[in-house]
Amino acid sequence: MTFGERLKQSRNRKRMTQEQVAQKIGIDFTTISKYENDRSQPDNEVLQKLAQLYGVSINWLLVGSLNEPGDKKKINRLIIDGEPEELTTDEAGHLKDSLEMYRLLKEKRSREAKN
Repeated sequence: MTFGERLKQSRNRKRMTQEQVAQKIGIDFTTISKYENDRSQPDNEVLQKLAQLYGVSINWLLVGSLNEPGDKKKINRLIIDGEPEELTTDEAGHLKDSLEMYRLLKEKRSREAKN
């Protein structure tokens, strides 16, 4: 997993948008996008703010160290109709991304229906 993928995963775990993160740490949301797409790296100050905001270590963000609490025991599982199925990290990430998109679209449609 790349630095950008770890950043995105951490942001998704906190259920935050790139805009929300950018506002909280005082940078432009396009910069967050560049970090998550591995097109740019944050300076030390921004890296510290991101780690603190996401509740992860700087070491984990940079190199993916297994020193994060619970990292060694995490298993990605999906349960449908009572049947568990283990997922790869890639599969779980894809499902989380799809779910985030679904929730955003649902929220947008709900706002549009109110107008």
